[in-house]
Amino acid sequence: MQLAAKTVHFTAKQERPAFAVLLERVRELKPVFRDAARDTETNRRVSKQTMDRLRDAELTKLVRPARFGGFEYGLAELAQIAFELGSVCGSTGWCGSLAMCYQWMTSYFPLEAQQDVWSDPDNLVAGSYQPSKEVEVVPGGIKLLQNSKGPPEPMWCLVPITDMVVDQDTWFTSGLQGTGSKTVRIDKPVFVPEHRMMRFADVVSGSVPGKKIDNNNMSHFGFTTFGPTALVSPVLGMAQGALESFIQMAQTKVRAAKPGMMVAMASSPLIQSRIGAASATIDSAFTLLLSSVAAAEDKVRRGIPLEAAERVAIRRNQGFAAKQSVTVVNELFAKEGAAGSDLSAPLQRFWRDANAAALHLSLDWEPIAAMYGQQRLGLEPVGLY
Repeated sequence: MQLAAKTVHFTAKQERPAFAVLLERVRELKPVFRDAARDTETNRRVSKQTMDRLRDAELTKLVRPARFGGFEYGLAELAQIAFELGSVCGSTGWCGSLAMCYQWMTSYFPLEAQQDVWSDPDNLVAGSYQPSKEVEVVPGGIKLLQNSKGPPEPMWCLVPITDMVVDQDTWFTSGLQGTGSKTVRIDKPVFVPEHRMMRFADVVSGSVPGKKIDNNNMSHFGFTTFGPTALVSPVLGMAQGALESFIQMAQTKVRAAKPGMMVAMASSPLIQSRIGAASATIDSAFTLLLSSVAAAEDKVRRGIPLEAAERVAIRRNQGFAAKQSVTVVNELFAKEGAAGSDLSAPLQRFWRDANAAALHLSLDWEPIAAMYGQQRLGLEPVGLY
């Protein structure tokens, strides 16, 4: 990987697109991604064509530092994009959200590391949170080793994909099958220079190296507070997609009311009520999430530190959004009938995807709710926020 010869800055002729323009680009792509959803699941990965479309729509620049041609929008804007993607394909929403999110997280690294990544402006970053068990400290960096023993201090390391092996015969999951999630192996020692290393303790404390870079605005958004937004927003989108699929099904399906009598499913007060409740649940959870994230981002951009109570409240809203999304998909799926379990039916895919996504540790409602309760009771919150 070569260093960039120069960095990219906006000029008067290269201003970032209005967010409304970017959002409209995503909405125009939704029919394409919806039609590809089953193939995405069957192929166990988001296609190159889909990722190219996201890149061509400039979505991978959404939260990238402006120094490298990014638009420096925030996680509130990312959430809206991810919601739209998740509403047509859970796997595309998940991967699209993370493809954007990692561009922001790269801003935490020293400038030299960022130059390494964006020496090719089309480069994407993916993450593995299962750490290598042992490293060897060498002059100027570390070596990641295979078949190692003993846990080192947790660190984030930027490693080119050419130094890894992606095991394609792993991660056969019940949900989010199309994300391409795989086990990554390092079969021989890999040298990681010091500038591509970052202590996770520094990420948690907000003392990342990227903050030392002038005008590196994106590095000031704390990972533990804002990061889970990128995970839960496509899950809310999956709930919305499930609702839209349920409505479409209810408009055309009939059921037996009594022997010899068929009635339209849409005429059922129970079905009507289920639709109204699901819609209110999604909208309220998404509004709660967006309003808290946007307000916090405004303070960060103005250089005002967030209080612990504000950070914990955002974490509560993220966990609550995941919980409500699962409630929606479960209640809708329970009323679709046996035919809804067919693998060609979109609702069952949203049901599996949302339930799988909500299992992510960062979205686990019970400890997050307890953390909020601890803070309100005057106790030290236990968890990452």
